[in-house]
Amino acid sequence: MSSRIFRFLSFESFVDLVLRKQLAFVTYDMWQDPYEGFVIKAMQTDKGRADIIQWFKKSNLSSDMPPEMRLGILEKYSKTVHLQSWTKREETDALWRIYAFNGNSIRIETTIKNIQRIDNISFFSVEYKPMSLERELKSIFAGNKIQIQNAFSWKRKAFSHEEEFRLISNIDHEYLPEQQLNQQSPITRDDMLRALSMFLEKGEITRQEYESGVANINSPSKLSIKKVKYISFSHIPNFIESVMVHPTASDWFVETVGHFCNNNQINFLGKSNLYKFNHC
Repeated sequence: MSSRIFRFLSFESFVDLVLRKQLAFVTYDMWQDPYEGFVIKAMQTDKGRADIIQWFKKSNLSSDMPPEMRLGILEKYSKTVHLQSWTKREETDALWRIYAFNGNSIRIETTIKNIQRIDNISFFSVEYKPMSLERELKSIFAGNKIQIQNAFSWKRKAFSHEEEFRLISNIDHEYLPEQQLNQQSPITRDDMLRALSMFLEKGEITRQEYESGVANINSPSKLSIKKVKYISFSHIPNFIESVMVHPTASDWFVETVGHFCNNNQINFLGKSNLYKFNHC
């Protein structure tokens, strides 16, 4: 895997990122692709849930956790997950066109080494395959574990040009929504406490995460889950390795971005040469 990754964004988002020194993570339902969180969305329909329960009955998973409980935990915790997209592609015509922002888009570069230094996140490369409920269920419910990350690891082949490298935030126990733990829920507080105990015993969560989860289940937070979650990279010097602007950007825009980068000690590469003709 290449050690370099890239992100295409608007000038406004770029300025916000530099000044805040924070990355903006969003919930999966904010993305345009309706297949994001495929299994989670499927289990919210009667047919999808029936198909998933049927899969559990056939899969012979060795676990003392009932299927409904597993699904309930996946659904609840997935609501606290926030993600951010990068790409392993240095630049392509498709990426510049998709993220054009009227020719005023920015491409930033960092390294996986820098990403590894950000607290409370993990990362993975997206796989591009036809959607398959069975394949994704096997991936999410591997053994006795619930791998929430794998609910967001697949995309359709039509998006393969992205070569996406995805960041995902750790579960936020404190944001488990109160309405998801009320008496209307098929998953009771006892179910959730039991599941947390199992995860702790198997080393899938830390003692601190366990205690935070127990405290929140017993006294649910009244905070609503934020659609955007900011995670700091201020402790990482030169997190942004380079900046480039759209290949059709106007001269004034190139100059403006250049001044902004110079003032913030960021390596500015100028305008992309993707559409520049060279006879040699």
